[in-house]
Amino acid sequence: MVRFLGVFLGVFLLSGAASAQISYAPPDLKPQPKPNRFELGAYAGYLFGSSANAQNGAETSNASIEGAPSYGGMVSFLVNPNAFAELSYSRQQTELSLIRSNAAPYRYDLTVQYFQIGGLLEFPLPTVAWLRPTFGGTLGTTVFSASDERATYDEVLFSILFEGGAKIRLTNFLGLRLRARAFLTFLTDESALFCAGGACAYAYSGTALLQGELGGGAYVSF
Repeated sequence: MVRFLGVFLGVFLLSGAASAQISYAPPDLKPQPKPNRFELGAYAGYLFGSSANAQNGAETSNASIEGAPSYGGMVSFLVNPNAFAELSYSRQQTELSLIRSNAAPYRYDLTVQYFQIGGLLEFPLPTVAWLRPTFGGTLGTTVFSASDERATYDEVLFSILFEGGAKIRLTNFLGLRLRARAFLTFLTDESALFCAGGACAYAYSGTALLQGELGGGAYVSF
């Protein structure tokens, strides 16, 4: 009888221990909160200049956009883990220098705006949770606007953008974003760009303006 009770007690204790092991869940297996799906950010930077050469009949010309500070904003939406759809806007107030072969050089104020839509990828690091390298590509339009006593026009052209950078996560809802970007704007036949004194430096198809930008800013996620 004593032997039977001993066997019964042993089986009971072993089954209780097994039940406790099965019901225990380590902390790292608990469900994680859902990631934030939206990001809203603002940034500032420096947009480097660019230039284009053209020929209109016997006249040759060179138009140069000066480098100047830039600023803008972006809205991002999470579509897949570590992948965002993004809408961005950039603006630069600068000057354009126009040098023609048969006329005096001329300078005037120029506003450059970029409207872009595309995607951004994040690359999680295995050992650093607060830092994520990023790479993105977008397409959209570039709007060149000039207005003074001798140069007035608005030109809307197709453009693409490539971006590389990093996100620095400060909290679950706030972070910093560093990036380097390249804007490529395609000029069409007989573009109205780069006009002065009633004459334009026509840019033929295949010509493109390349502007680079370095900048950073902050974003909130929710």
